Amino acid sequence: MNKLTHLAKPANTAADMPSDIPASIECSASLTAVLHSLQTGDFQSRWEAAKLIPTFGEAAIRPLLELLQQVQAGGDSSDDEDDDDDDWQLLWFIARILGQFQHPLAISALVEILFTTDDTETLTMAAMTLATIGPAAIPPLSELLARPSRRLIAVQALAQIQHPNVIPALLSVMEDTNPQVRAAAMEALSHFRSPAITAMLVAALRDPNVSVRRAAVVALGIQAEADSPVELVEHLTPLLWDLNLDVCRQTAIALGRIGTEAAIHVLDRVLQSPHTPVELQMEVARALAWIDSALALQPLKTYLIQTASSGSDSLILAQEIVAVLGRVESNESRSMALEILLSLLYTTHPISQTPSGKQQIALSLGQLQDASAIDALISMLSDANTSVQFHVIAALKQLAAHGAYDRLQTLLASNAVPADLNAGIANALREWQIHTGL
Repeated sequence: MNKLTHLAKPANTAADMPSDIPASIECSASLTAVLHSLQTGDFQSRWEAAKLIPTFGEAAIRPLLELLQQVQAGGDSSDDEDDDDDDWQLLWFIARILGQFQHPLAISALVEILFTTDDTETLTMAAMTLATIGPAAIPPLSELLARPSRRLIAVQALAQIQHPNVIPALLSVMEDTNPQVRAAAMEALSHFRSPAITAMLVAALRDPNVSVRRAAVVALGIQAEADSPVELVEHLTPLLWDLNLDVCRQTAIALGRIGTEAAIHVLDRVLQSPHTPVELQMEVARALAWIDSALALQPLKTYLIQTASSGSDSLILAQEIVAVLGRVESNESRSMALEILLSLLYTTHPISQTPSGKQQIALSLGQLQDASAIDALISMLSDANTSVQFHVIAALKQLAAHGAYDRLQTLLASNAVPADLNAGIANALREWQIHTGL
């Protein structure tokens, strides 16, 4: 059974409390009733009470603190396991409610819970609730770092306070023996920029713990707009060959965020290497598309050409490349993506010979919103696979504003297309009319 051990400094007593907070006997009958429900009710009753108590304002603080003292006193003497569990639940609710008050006594009470409670859920609730108070919570949470058993929770709470004053406290635990503490501190520091933080994150790239290396990579990716992106690429590049695949994937994402020519060159090498796992190649493809430039799309084009000429069966990666080509946004990238996708159809690339590949090509062509894709999509309506036809129709609907429907009508009326394509066009118009009411 968990036991509470109090701080050497006693908790606030009724005599310590300022007179501007009414005594519990002066509280309204309704507040008294709600507090009674909090103290004696089941979980649902307490949940409802926890929503009502803050509406009474600071008048509720003193009785809450008195109830907190009762729970702590009971926790020290209770031998009933059910009563002990109930005490922890009540303590959890008190911590939750106190966080609604921007008052020194509420902050002090939450800090006391942090130093005296052993229940993990209550500790987490008190820490995260304290964090919502803001910068005023930084000093007590920083003091909590002195306790190894509380350090991770303190760091996680400090991470919620995105204020520069948390930086010294977070930097102080960067050599902690617990890798979870180091990783959590890095994640929190990723939102701030300073030479000291960058140096710390770069050093952490060589940490023996996987979670720490991963956190450092992610943090540097978030800070991708740093003053020295060239140096950052150099530091991150070795992590593309980390023994942990997730670290490699996060490094690809980070380099995609950086998006410089040097980053593209490094990603290109990994994409083209026959020794790169396909999972990492797919992440690299996404990173290159994220950069959203013609230079970044060139490696994707090169890979697809090599896939076609070598007879490679890497269709999973080729299909992922087709998918990301449909998501680019800049005009330059859209133009190049359209060229690549159309070439897959016109050169009978292996991916355009499979139903799933043709479906993805159609989807991406529709997403690019370019009228130049309309005729190519219409030609795919002759496909015998019903699913392919439906994907093509969906893509053509995305191009409605570019005259796709009118083009279908014109071709059907011309009687100048092969019978199988004519049937596909008629089916497309029929589906379009059913779903749009045209």
